[in-house]
Amino acid sequence: MSARLRVVRTARGVWVGWPGGAKFFGAERRDAAGGSAGSAEVRAPMTGRVVQVAVTPGATVRADDLLVILQAMKMEYRLTAPHPGTVERVLCAEGQMVDLGSTLVSLAPAPDAA
Repeated sequence: MSARLRVVRTARGVWVGWPGGAKFFGAERRDAAGGSAGSAEVRAPMTGRVVQVAVTPGATVRADDLLVILQAMKMEYRLTAPHPGTVERVLCAEGQMVDLGSTLVSLAPAPDAA
């Protein structure tokens, strides 16, 4: 079995995308206290078109709540919140074409999770 992969280099590492998923390889970012960075960035798993943006900045989300629907290769990808939190920024718009690894939504952790 073979699969087509796409690789995108960034200043912080490399995104590898394949039909149905993507993975970032790079150094783990740390905050000043030495822990993992608190916010999460939801990124495009492949190049595609934003079909729906389901959140707005300031919205509170639970883990697995829908954030964005991305369409690529005639398939829809439902991108969900990786953890509870608050939407800090929405960096995409409906109808916009986005590249593999593009940040679509930035989440801050829920206040009680900090």
